[in-house]
Amino acid sequence: MKILVLNASPKGKNSTTVHTALYLQALYPEHSFTFVPVGQRIKSYEKDFTPLRTELKKADLLLFTYPVYTFIAPYQLHRLIELMKEDGVDLSGKFASQITTSKHFYDVTAHRYVEENCFDLGMKVVRGLPADMDDLLTEKGQQDASNFFEQLLFSCKHGLFVTPSGRAPRREKSVYQPVIPSAPKTTGKDVVIVTNYDQSDENLQNMISDFRAALPYESRVVNLRHFPFSGGCLGCFGCAVTGKCVYKDGFDEFLRK
Repeated sequence: MKILVLNASPKGKNSTTVHTALYLQALYPEHSFTFVPVGQRIKSYEKDFTPLRTELKKADLLLFTYPVYTFIAPYQLHRLIELMKEDGVDLSGKFASQITTSKHFYDVTAHRYVEENCFDLGMKVVRGLPADMDDLLTEKGQQDASNFFEQLLFSCKHGLFVTPSGRAPRREKSVYQPVIPSAPKTTGKDVVIVTNYDQSDENLQNMISDFRAALPYESRVVNLRHFPFSGGCLGCFGCAVTGKCVYKDGFDEFLRK
């Protein structure tokens, strides 16, 4: 089987997660593993998706590997899925699964996020392995990884996969119109509304407009989409030690002020 390991960790080859896939590669040399550090190359794929499209087309199984820091998959994986959908590469009928490492803080949310996007792409989803960050260092963790892969191979061979639970019915887009008259304002508080809307997000913009109208205080809107971020979180935990981000784009100072 041709297995494409999409390593979405910003740490690349130093990722704890990808070492589980490397361990499986050593255990199962009869299968072809191709590793792509998509987390580190995401900017280059924004410019030219061709190299990754070629690898995606050749694969029988896509194996997403990534860390779960808090609640959800890292930004780099979010962006990868956006690029895959924008490109329109045909992945229908291919198998997909995932391996994550975390301290099990809502890793189920991240798994569901990846699964639902794989459903969108017409893929056959096999439940993934939500490992602890230290599992690969223990005999039990190694056995769990091996058991997961054996089940994954069995599922692919016999056509066993998860099916979508259902789709919301399509309907025409309706635009929410502001209806609340502006209330008298005071300057007793500094209210900041943090958002990330695009110019095409009419509903969200109009809802914010109504909220500001009803609010009895003056307010400001900060749209994070306009901030010149240097990149997504690197998972270095430098902020946990010093309170400062390793990026020098000034966002941590901007957030405080």
